[in-house]
This record gives sequence, structure tokens and C-alpha cells, in this order.
Amino acid sequence: MIEAYLATVKDIEQICKLYSEFFAYNAELQPEYCNAVKESGEYPRSVIADGNADIFIALDGDIIVGFVHIRAAQTPPFASVAAHNYAEIADFFVTASYRGKGVGAKLMGAAKGWSRVRRFDYIELSVLSNAKGALYFYENNDFVVAAHTMRCPL
Repeated sequence: MIEAYLATVKDIEQICKLYSEFFAYNAELQPEYCNAVKESGEYPRSVIADGNADIFIALDGDIIVGFVHIRAAQTPPFASVAAHNYAEIADFFVTASYRGKGVGAKLMGAAKGWSRVRRFDYIELSVLSNAKGALYFYENNDFVVAAHTMRCPL
């Protein structure tokens, strides 16, 4: 049975493999904005050491098959913006052969639990507009569109 666990430094090597797969997936979806690079380990190591962020991993035996990077965030300190402390999902990825098998739900449950314990107002994330499977997954996990990011290529 696949479960979600808090990542530690011992997990970095496998997390890097998944991050590299994640970067390649994003580059395939939007090659004009995303690069398929190899994760060195510096980034996940910094997240694991950060007191305001965590990475949860989904394990099948001793193999990491997905992860979610979640961190604390705040709205900007402008009088025109209602003040909120919230959680932000920076990265969320499940390897292709495990999608549709409940792995994402386990990771999302961990992210929601992490956020509730910290008494955040909501969870926010960004998703590539043409990542149809991800959009469907987030909508089925109670996420709603709050804004659209738009670009004008020059």
C-alpha cells in the first residue's frame, strides 16, 4: 500500500530523479517556457532544511513514486489585499506509471493535513494551462480557479 511520508535527506537521490522527470514533463508541455534539466539535489536539500516548507513523498516499497513540495506563504502587505496566511504547493508530481492509482490523493492529503495543522486559510498552486490531467486532478481535490496568469509573447 502506498503512503505519503515526510522526506528526509536520505531521500534526496530519488527525489532528484523524480524532479528531473517532472522538469522533462513540463518541458514537453511548454518547451518555450520550461527546460528539461537534471536536478542536482541542492533544491530539495534546501526545502528539507527550511522550517517553513516540506516535501512529502509517496513510497511503493522503498521506491519514491511521487512528491509534493508545500510551503508557507502570505499575501502581500497591501491595504487593498485581504491579509491571508496560506500554503502554496510549489511542486507536485507523480511518475506516469502511478497516475490514477491514488498516489496523488495520498500526497494531497498530506499537503492538506500539513496546512491544517498550521492553520492556514487555504492552499494555492499554479498549474500549466495545458496539463489537462493535473487540472482535472486539482479540480477533483476541491481546488477552484482564483486567477488566471496570462502572457503576451513579444
